[in-house]
Amino acid sequence: MTKLSDEQSRGQRFSRKKLVLGIVIVITLIGILSWGAVVYATDEIRISVDGKEVHHKTLKGTVEEALTEAGIEVKAHDQVTPGLKSKVKDGMLVVVERAFPVHVVADGDTTTIYTTATNVRGVLKKASLSLGELDRVSPELDAEVEPGCEIRVTRVREELITEKYDIPAKTERKPDSTLNKGQQKVVRQGSPGEGVRQVKVVYEDGKEVSRKTIKEQVVRSPVNRVIAYGTISTISRGGDVIRYRKVIQARATAYGPSAGKYTATGHRVARGVVAVDPRVIPLGSRLYIDGYGYGRALDVGGAIKGNRVDLYFPSDAECHRWGVRYVKVYILQ
Repeated sequence: MTKLSDEQSRGQRFSRKKLVLGIVIVITLIGILSWGAVVYATDEIRISVDGKEVHHKTLKGTVEEALTEAGIEVKAHDQVTPGLKSKVKDGMLVVVERAFPVHVVADGDTTTIYTTATNVRGVLKKASLSLGELDRVSPELDAEVEPGCEIRVTRVREELITEKYDIPAKTERKPDSTLNKGQQKVVRQGSPGEGVRQVKVVYEDGKEVSRKTIKEQVVRSPVNRVIAYGTISTISRGGDVIRYRKVIQARATAYGPSAGKYTATGHRVARGVVAVDPRVIPLGSRLYIDGYGYGRALDVGGAIKGNRVDLYFPSDAECHRWGVRYVKVYILQ
């Protein structure tokens, strides 16, 4: 009886050991399976941000959750590729591009646009700015933008206008042998003309910057103003005021009765007859010769060339007294 009880006790202890061992084995298997499941479910992704690439293991389901888990802050204007709501996949590359400010000056305002790496054209599109055909952009549309840079849009507009204009009358001056030197008179008042022209006006940001005449047409021609000016000069000799039109400096010699009774032009010789070079003093001209008095160009001579005159005296004695002199010869009106 006692022997049976001992065997039963040993059997119960063995059963308990087997139970404990089984439990331990089960727990171990569960742990191993759980660890395997975790390892199997973990995804490793690469994250490119701020010029660096990091590797990150995650159990998160979306890119946004994985980035938050990795401690990477994504701001409102940053660009994430693939998108924040994309599913996490093992081995995927997540690129975070940081947005930076660009200042756009246009239409009298300055607007700050946050953008990632792009060109000027992309920033203007993001700012919803359209360009006119003549508008200018600085820097150029294909230029890459940099943080804090300024993009300036200049609005350019051209306008064709038609305008009238005055054509000023010119002044003509004409000599008048009936007027003394220093005198003048208006012969015709004259009047301005009128023209029409087409002008291209260029505006930049609403301000006129240039004008260029494209076409001109004269509607009414101007009438020139005409002023006559005097050519008569005067000298005073012996109380007489003598009016002359020209004066020359001449070499004056004398000739007398021995030269004959008639001049080369057929006039009878007498005091006042003067031999001249007709190329300098026209025949028939009335003269006044200093030291001699009044005379008339009625004779010529073979030796009288250029600025030379030969004065007639009634006697040979007067001819000798005169000799040769250099005098002013006034050609009178």
